Amino acid sequence: MSQQAVHTVSPLANAPRRSDLLFELIDWAELRRRGWDEQRAVFIPDAADPEFGFIVCRVEGCGQGSDRPGVGLCGACETRWRRTSPQPDVEEFCRTAPRGRRQRGGPLCLVCRTPGHERPARSAGLCVACHAAMIDHDQTLAGYLDGDDAFAPAVPRPTFGSCQVVACERWAHRADPELCEPHGRSWARQGRPAGAALVSWCAHARALDAGSWVVVLRGLTDQAQLEVLYALCCAADDERRVTVKSLQAAVGVLRSQGAPSLSAVELATAALSRDGRRFLAFARDRVRLAMATPETEVANDDWDLRVFGRAGGALHFGRITQTWLQKTAKSWATERLDTVETSDSLARLLLAVGTFSESLRRHRSDQGADPAVLSRADMLAFSNDLAQMEAAGQLSRYLRRLTMSGLNQFVREARAMGLTGPGRAAAGLGDDVVLQSSDQIRRVSVDEDGRALPAVVVEQLLAPDALERLEVASGADVRAMVELQVLVGRRTGELCGLRWDCLATDEIVDQDGQLRPAPVLIHDMPKAAVRRYHLPIGQDAAEIIRAQQARVGARYPDTVTTELALFPAPNRNSRGVKARSPIGFRECLRSWLAALPDLLGAGDEPYDRSTITPYSFRHTYAQRHADAGTPVEVLAALMGHRKLTTTQGYYRVGQERKRAAVDLLAGLQVDHAGQRTRPTVERLLDAEHLRGTVGQVAVPFGTCREPSNVKAHGQGCPFRHQCFGCTHFRSDPSYLPELRTYLSRLLADRERLRAAVPELEDWARNTAIPAGEEIAAVRRIVDRCEGLLAESPPDQRADIDEAIGVQRRARAQLDTSMPVRFLGVIGQPTPTLFPNVRREQELADEP
Repeated sequence: MSQQAVHTVSPLANAPRRSDLLFELIDWAELRRRGWDEQRAVFIPDAADPEFGFIVCRVEGCGQGSDRPGVGLCGACETRWRRTSPQPDVEEFCRTAPRGRRQRGGPLCLVCRTPGHERPARSAGLCVACHAAMIDHDQTLAGYLDGDDAFAPAVPRPTFGSCQVVACERWAHRADPELCEPHGRSWARQGRPAGAALVSWCAHARALDAGSWVVVLRGLTDQAQLEVLYALCCAADDERRVTVKSLQAAVGVLRSQGAPSLSAVELATAALSRDGRRFLAFARDRVRLAMATPETEVANDDWDLRVFGRAGGALHFGRITQTWLQKTAKSWATERLDTVETSDSLARLLLAVGTFSESLRRHRSDQGADPAVLSRADMLAFSNDLAQMEAAGQLSRYLRRLTMSGLNQFVREARAMGLTGPGRAAAGLGDDVVLQSSDQIRRVSVDEDGRALPAVVVEQLLAPDALERLEVASGADVRAMVELQVLVGRRTGELCGLRWDCLATDEIVDQDGQLRPAPVLIHDMPKAAVRRYHLPIGQDAAEIIRAQQARVGARYPDTVTTELALFPAPNRNSRGVKARSPIGFRECLRSWLAALPDLLGAGDEPYDRSTITPYSFRHTYAQRHADAGTPVEVLAALMGHRKLTTTQGYYRVGQERKRAAVDLLAGLQVDHAGQRTRPTVERLLDAEHLRGTVGQVAVPFGTCREPSNVKAHGQGCPFRHQCFGCTHFRSDPSYLPELRTYLSRLLADRERLRAAVPELEDWARNTAIPAGEEIAAVRRIVDRCEGLLAESPPDQRADIDEAIGVQRRARAQLDTSMPVRFLGVIGQPTPTLFPNVRREQELADEP
């Protein structure tokens, strides 16, 4: 820096600012490493800096930089390259292009460059005075420097000092006033201010070296400097890309307006680029966040939840105009913030409270200012307002129901918190200010197929050409996300939040009773308050994850893999540790779906693609498991649901489809011996269908027709549930997955118990080992059902498969035929080591 002007030390270096909050929050060591020079109050980032760096022009001798990757040229060189005719190759242009106009504020004069004699060079490497003297003496450059027969060697002239412009890094080229050449021209264009006007102009004039990659903070107030530096630290922490030009522009606006802080900048009148405005907005937001506290934030009508330690979002109280109601809402929200996983539910309830506030203003003469005079009539008026809004098309029935239930929840919780007690904000609020159960709107059921995508639509979405279109538009990461989501059905936030090391291996017992490795997906389910859940997945899903791991590992080789996200965010993520946002994933999916050709349904009818969302794949995953016969309690665990009714809502089967499936599968029903029980029928008579429905009860692998057991709803089997040897047992191909699973378990148990030496005596082992007759019976039924499917005419096989899916979905819902409370009560008996003792105990318990 010997060729640059030396200005006074930055006021931040010695000023007693240690007590300042921003001063304490700034990571000064990291800021210096990034390019902060506190002695000169300048920020000079390295070209390779991931957040503040730039591209050095490839033209030899240019040395300028650019924010545009492009062909690797600065703006001036790229313009010259494009205007050259014929246009040469970029590499050739970089080698042969003449050097462009020298950057303003170039090197010092070849003569006047010693301490106390610094003057900037202008022509032929000489300052203005030296160049004029050389011309007057009619000398060559070498003769002027070294002397000749007529003149002695040149001697350096006294310096004019540094440029008076506070933001300038150059030496002055004139004495009155002491300004560098470019600022001298700018000063002349401004009317040559003098005296106090000159001092003010020099304090606020912007830096003119836009391409020097130096951000000069001199001339800003201490507070403004601290705020800019703190914003730089925040940008580095967030891995936010900030160009030097945008920094120069933002600092220039601060200096030209003489703003004491970022909050005082008038953005409306500032001549700023988009990037400059974005940086100023970012800096103001982070400074405000740093200075805010929960105690100060609660006084605002809009709460920034980051102040309360939440990930983001806001709570809005501006619509609530009654003082008592707003204070109650704020007290309620303050307490509830500590007890909710996400703030979405709070925002929804506050929206309901705001609607109630508007209703009070509309119907009450006092506009609802006194809580003590409110009554149930006000709640009914609020309910009527919502009904009218729904009738006018301003509100959906779903939102109407949520608004009513949300207000009821708010009032109930406010009472529980004591906010209606004496001396509190809602003191005197009557107990009748509530919506009763009869006032509530019943939930509107969805269509019978739920929101699961038909298999034919999924096939079109996963077609190679469709996935290639997605990869071209949004990248390989988004393609992998779609393919993986179809297979694992996670919530969108769970999918986006997967970490690089989410794939693990467990051991399971196969059909031969041997242990084999099986892949599992390890992830968190915040909504269900579950950490590191192990989800069994298939090899195809595991391969997608392994391929994605390889891509991410190669993209971020310097980051430890345990810190990487499986699907890194594309922006502000130089280390790959930040995960892609669900909003960004949804936008990519929406754009992809809009660009696809028309999707067709099962009957070749157009399929409404607007109904497809990332959650559609989750419903499809649940539907696929329901079709495969996964027990509802197992599926609830896989989905992360606390209630079985929630899981049941992910798939639905209408009564007409159930009846059609029963009719089609009636001819494929077999008994315990594998014999068909009915001839092939087109359709059961209504009476026969009803008789079959009331005359049987569900058992794990089919149905039972034994009268006493049917009367006892499956709890009174006189034969101890020996279904595979009972003439009352019926099954059909829709039970094949359960039958195959049970057969595999019998075979595995047999091999395991045979190897139980010396843990079991021979007699105990023989009793516990599954009987060969039972294995043969199960195998016989499985073979017969598979044979019936194989013998089905090709034109009926698709209908049979659909009927099987309908039946399995109906059973997975566990409706009236098999209530959830009986799950696990009805089942095949497990082997016991002491069958005689158990039998004697059962006889003793009989009346």
